[in-house]
Amino acid sequence: MSPDSSVSARQRVAGNLVLALGTSVWGTHFLVTDVLLETWDPYFVTAGRLLSALVFLMAFYAWQTRGHPLRRLPWRPALLLGAVGIALSTVCLTLGVYHAGPVPAAIVAAAAPIVAAFVARVGFRQPLALAAMLGAVVAVGGGVLAATGSGEGGIGDPRGGELLILAAITIFTWYSIGAQRWMTGVSQLGITAITIMIGGATVLAVLPVLLALGIAEPRYELDWASIAFILYLGAGPASFSLFTWHWGISRVGVTIASIYSNLVPVVVVAIRTIQGEPPTAAHLVGGALIISGVLIAQLLPSRPAGRRTGNAA
Repeated sequence: MSPDSSVSARQRVAGNLVLALGTSVWGTHFLVTDVLLETWDPYFVTAGRLLSALVFLMAFYAWQTRGHPLRRLPWRPALLLGAVGIALSTVCLTLGVYHAGPVPAAIVAAAAPIVAAFVARVGFRQPLALAAMLGAVVAVGGGVLAATGSGEGGIGDPRGGELLILAAITIFTWYSIGAQRWMTGVSQLGITAITIMIGGATVLAVLPVLLALGIAEPRYELDWASIAFILYLGAGPASFSLFTWHWGISRVGVTIASIYSNLVPVVVVAIRTIQGEPPTAAHLVGGALIISGVLIAQLLPSRPAGRRTGNAA
């Protein structure tokens, strides 16, 4: 989705700030999920995360709609976006962290701007602005540099889940653009709540089949720490971050918004620093490159790469 030309400069600034905050919260998902996966099956983590988010989101959306959250909804696109965009992407993301580990997963997440540009072009025929492409490349370089500077495994040390992370990012990018195109008239909170509801219901419906086939295992812990982590994933990365994501891309577009995914390695490194591992020069330089990429994508003159076309709606 390209940003609407009617959006004011103040709204664009607000969109950038909200995206930076929401993506930073989402970045904590990699570490929290990694802890839960020590005692939880990946599919149970996914189900717990989505159901926890559903409680928070539907409460706020019911309040916003004065008790009528399911009225006048475009159900056909909502079902598709929830079942595929939310359920499938979240399963792939959790499995990716399970098989790759949090830091390698963060490295792959740094490729989101390139994936977003590709999906927007191929799937939705949106023009690629040279400024956005250049900014994405700079930011991806910064994200990879920040992640590999942690010394916890990188691109040269694959563990099998990297392709799942890439699949999750691709599906989620399709979902992000589709939600803004196909659910017009629904608030950003509504888009978030309804698609999470459908995604959670999809995972619950499929889970018994996965258990019967032996793909999933009834493995989980209901100690206070695990419950707190599940509630955090629901309230933070799944609810707050997804809402701010939709709100932000409605102001700046999905290609520019995806550049903020490069904050994920920085967040992971920052948490590791709090845990007693100081940042390296690679972390600092990587963070500076990410900021530079965001500025390049939005401040340089925007020209389509190739034939000039109008902005997509």
